[in-house]
Amino acid sequence: MAEAPNLQEMKKIPIFAEMTENEIYTVLKLAFEKKYSVGSTLFVEGMTGEVLYIIKTGKVDICKKTDKGEMIIATLGPGEFLGELSIIDEGKRSATARVVQDSELIVVTKKCFHDILLGDPVVTVKLLMHFLKINSARLRKTDQRFETMS
Repeated sequence: MAEAPNLQEMKKIPIFAEMTENEIYTVLKLAFEKKYSVGSTLFVEGMTGEVLYIIKTGKVDICKKTDKGEMIIATLGPGEFLGELSIIDEGKRSATARVVQDSELIVVTKKCFHDILLGDPVVTVKLLMHFLKINSARLRKTDQRFETMS
């Protein structure tokens, strides 16, 4: 059964660190929490996506298909997020996400994000800036991995 996230718990999650309590509540009233067991697949590479997940507890592997089979490209833990691209564009999922430790995730649907955008652009800007900062760091880390492989 899904339940609404607790405001005090949300304040501890990095994506909400730059937000006021009212801004967090803007997201809180539209998002929900859901528990996932080890082995659950959140999404599959190539499928259409419409959900952002924020990890409250647990761990999720991000896997990519390669010529040699599936490769784990990242393991995400508490405070991290995944699926953000799917609420911004119409593209397909770029990887597969699997729960590798029992997890509690905060789920933000594309409709929820759109409602936040229309209702409170300031909150949307804060979310998008956080996405940009983290994605920039992820890209730099990936670049460094390729540089060390050369």
